[in-house]
Amino acid sequence: MSSTHLRYLCFLLLEILTVLAVAPQALSQSGGSYDLSWNTTDGGGSTSATGGAYSLGGTIGQPDAGASSGGAYSLTSGFWGVANLIPTATPTPTATPGVTPTPTPGPEPTPTPTAPPTPTPEPTATPTPTSAPTRLANISTRLRVEIGDNALIAGFIITGTQDKKVILRGIGSSLSIFDRLENPTLELRNSSGTLLDFNDNWVDSPNRQAIIDSTIPPSNDLESAIVATLPANNSQYTAIIRGAEGGTGIGVVEAYDLSLGADSKLANISTRGLVQTGDNVLFAGTIVVGEGSQKVMIRALGPSVPVLGNMADPTLELRDGNGAVIEFNDNWQDSPNQQAIIDTGIPPSDPLESAILRTLGAANYTA
Repeated sequence: MSSTHLRYLCFLLLEILTVLAVAPQALSQSGGSYDLSWNTTDGGGSTSATGGAYSLGGTIGQPDAGASSGGAYSLTSGFWGVANLIPTATPTPTATPGVTPTPTPGPEPTPTPTAPPTPTPEPTATPTPTSAPTRLANISTRLRVEIGDNALIAGFIITGTQDKKVILRGIGSSLSIFDRLENPTLELRNSSGTLLDFNDNWVDSPNRQAIIDSTIPPSNDLESAIVATLPANNSQYTAIIRGAEGGTGIGVVEAYDLSLGADSKLANISTRGLVQTGDNVLFAGTIVVGEGSQKVMIRALGPSVPVLGNMADPTLELRDGNGAVIEFNDNWQDSPNQQAIIDTGIPPSDPLESAILRTLGAANYTA
């Protein structure tokens, strides 16, 4: 196919999908050491009392044994080794007549209390810095909106475990292009088709303040917006843009992640619409945020879409924020990355469909 645009009046499904890789995270915690100390109190001498031939001496807390002697007797004090416990025979003394001395008791020493050890406080662990996770912060699609089944239909998936807060916008009136959709309406449905929310004119929404607080309300009062917190766990949702009162024109459907720190992410956007020529081809945009890179698979499906008037042979372009072509594909099996596309587990089912597999840094991109 020589054209670098999707130039058929028929249905096309364009998808941007994240290719997930699980990277282990290492967490660390450190603990300080404790200093448990002890000490002794050593006496520096003795308190003694004497009378006649006797002497009584003592110390407190003295680590080395000491001795006092008088006449034929010896009194040893302190902390004794085994050798000190063996008595040594001494001759029986000959009593000397006289008054038996009454020892004057010395004052009982008061032990000096040892202060209890103060443990060294355990230091607080310093968290290991982690880089901001890389993910798709915004996914959007631009296409001409018709009536009935030719509305702009965008599906997206929320992966992870925590609820995801998003803002969906239906844009038309503020587009600086000819034949824009002047008054878009917006529906949000779950995977079973149940209507979760509807808006026509965001300023009339009961969640108007939440839309303002997102910092990205639509710039035109006739445009639509929905703020919702949605369950994750690979849950699927659909956003549908129509024209109020049967209006038609070029519109944009957008989903923005308002809880980038949650353990969940916008995993993909799949858009089905009526692809025409010129400005009415199908554009899908995304913003990659984070400090790393994000691996994505972009698919343009036509022959395998089970609707009447599907596109027979779609082509696919990936462009950067400046509009420069990063990659082009017509027929995914002719891609130099054919094996890598197969290895994702989600290659297109028809050889005439297109696919691009790229690892993208933080920036804006258009398919």
